[in-house]
Amino acid sequence: MDSRAAAEPIPDVSPSPFPNPGAVNRTLEERLGLDLVQAYDWDWWGTLVQSGESLLLILSTLWCILLARVVCQKLRLHGSADLCFAMEFILVILPCILLVSVAVDYSGYIGLIMLGATLWFLRTSRALERAPTALVRLGGNRPMCLSILRALTHLITAVCILAIDFGSFYRPYRKSRQFGAKLMDTGIGLFVFTMAMVSRRTRHWSDLRRSVLYSALPLILLGLARTVSILTLGYGQDAHEYGQHLNAFFTLGFTKFLGALVSILARKDLHLLPLGFGLLVIHQFGLSVLGISDYVMNEDVERSSFLNANREGVVSLPGFVGLFLLSIYVNRWMVAKSLLSYSEFVRKLRRLFYLVLILWTSFVICAYEIGISRVTCNLGYVIWMLAIGSTTLCASFGAIDFAINSVMPWDPNPSEDQEKGLLSGDVVVKKRGGSVVPFTISQALNKNGLTFFLVANVLTGMVNIFLRPEDRTHSESVIILLVYMFLATKLAHELLKRGIRLA
Repeated sequence: MDSRAAAEPIPDVSPSPFPNPGAVNRTLEERLGLDLVQAYDWDWWGTLVQSGESLLLILSTLWCILLARVVCQKLRLHGSADLCFAMEFILVILPCILLVSVAVDYSGYIGLIMLGATLWFLRTSRALERAPTALVRLGGNRPMCLSILRALTHLITAVCILAIDFGSFYRPYRKSRQFGAKLMDTGIGLFVFTMAMVSRRTRHWSDLRRSVLYSALPLILLGLARTVSILTLGYGQDAHEYGQHLNAFFTLGFTKFLGALVSILARKDLHLLPLGFGLLVIHQFGLSVLGISDYVMNEDVERSSFLNANREGVVSLPGFVGLFLLSIYVNRWMVAKSLLSYSEFVRKLRRLFYLVLILWTSFVICAYEIGISRVTCNLGYVIWMLAIGSTTLCASFGAIDFAINSVMPWDPNPSEDQEKGLLSGDVVVKKRGGSVVPFTISQALNKNGLTFFLVANVLTGMVNIFLRPEDRTHSESVIILLVYMFLATKLAHELLKRGIRLA
C-alpha cells in the first residue's frame, strides 16, 4: 500500500468553492472602482483538520524529545556527550523525518501509543505523588520548556525545507497559498513567537539601539544576502510566500526592529497586551474591510512595482509585530517568578492551561469567520501561533518541571553551575567532550540556532543541485534526510561541546 505522503492529492482549501459567511468582503480595487478582484473564501473545516495534523506532529516530536531525556537518564549516558547525542538523534530526528514522510499513515496510531506510554509512566513512577515535595525552579529568563520549543521549531523547519523536495513528503503539510493551517505554515510564526520569548521589552532608546545592532540588522543583512544570491544564481523562489525579493530573514529582522520600536510605548509589561491586540485589530480591519487581503492574494495584480512585487511580505508585517508584542508578554508572565512552591506551580500551570483553551476556542471562531492566512498574517493566524506555542509550553512545562524532574533529576548532586545550566537553558560543559546538561540537541540548537539554520539552507541547496531529490525513492529520501540532519545537528553539537557560540 502506497503512503498517503505520495498518493494523497493536495486538498484545495484556499480558496474553497463553498461560500463562507465571514468571507464576503469588498476588495480594495472594488472600493477604488477598479473591480479587478473577486472575494476569496476558505474551507474552515479543512483548516481545522490541517491544524490538528500539524499539532499532532509537533507534540509527537516533543514527546520524542522527552523520551530521549528519560532514556538517557535510565541508561546513564550523561557522562558522554556523544552517546547522548546519538541516542537523541535516533529517538528524535529519525521519528520526525519518518512522520513527515513514509510513516504519516501511522501518525494517529503513534499518537495513541505515546499517550498510553505517558499514562503508564505517570502511574509507575508516581510522579504526581512525588511532585508536591519539591520546589520548582523555572530558571530565570530562559526556562527549559522555552528552550525545547525553540529547538522544536528549528528541527521541524530544517526537516521540512528539504523533505518537501522529495516525493515521499506528505503533501498536505506544504505551505498554503492563501488560507490554511498546514505544518509548514507554522515555521515563520513560531520563529517570531520564540524570538519574542527570548527578547527583552524595549524600555529606553539605548535598548532599541542594541536590539537593532545585535538582532534585527544581522537578520536583515542575511535576507539581503539571500536575495542577492538567488538573483545571481537564478535559483527559484515562490513569490507567494514573501514576494519576489523579500524572504523570512527580512520578515524576522523587520519584525524585531518594529516590535522593539513599538514596545517603547509600553510603560510596563501589561501594556503590551493592548498594544499588540490594538495593532492586530487595525491590521485585520484593513485586510477584511478595506480588501487588502484580496489585493495580496489576487493573481492578476502585476508585480510591476516594489510594493506589488512584495505585497505578501510587506502586508504581513503588522501581524507579525502584533504576534511579537503578545509573545513578549507571555514570556514576562512565565518568568515573573523563577522559584515556585508546588501550589504556585500548579496555579501557574492551571492558568496556562486556561489560556490554551481560550486560544483554541478563538482559533475555531477565527477559522470560520475570517480564515487562517500566513500570507497576510491575519488575526486568525496570530491566534493559531499563540495557541500552538502556549500548548507546547504547557505540555513541556508540566512534563519536565512537574513529572520528569521530580522522579529522575539529571544529577542527584548537581554543582551550582550544572544547576544553572539545567534549569535556565544556559549551556554548561564540564570539560571538552565531557558531560552536558540533558536535551543535548535542543541545547545545541539554542546556542547556535542561526548557524544551524544557515547550514541547513546551504545543505538543502546542495542536495537540490547535485542529488535531484525529485527522482529519489522513499528509502533513498529517508537516508538523504538522515545524513543531512546528522551533518547539521552534529556541527551544532560540536560547537556546544567546545563552548563556542557563533549565532
